Amino acid sequence: MSDDVQQAVDRMRVATRPQLLKILATAIMEMTMLGRAHYEDEDPAGYLRQTNEAVHRLAGHLCSLSDPAEVFTESRAAGIGEQLELLHPSAVARICRVAF
Repeated sequence: MSDDVQQAVDRMRVATRPQLLKILATAIMEMTMLGRAHYEDEDPAGYLRQTNEAVHRLAGHLCSLSDPAEVFTESRAAGIGEQLELLHPSAVARICRVAF
């Protein structure tokens, strides 16, 4: 995991539930902007499919964690980190700043 993504995941571990949900919502927004940046590529299908899958997974975590009883586990943290690896470090930095 890159240092940027590790920092984001570490922040999620100590975040309050509202902060965590805001971080995930911001990550989804950043991911959709990433996908939109590739609309005009010669062959965007593969990249857009990968981005769509990441949005799907992040949205699933957001939905699950909207339940206060749902735990932010290490496997969930790793899964979120895996999706954030697709983003540019500046996007990950924006995600880190959003709730703190």
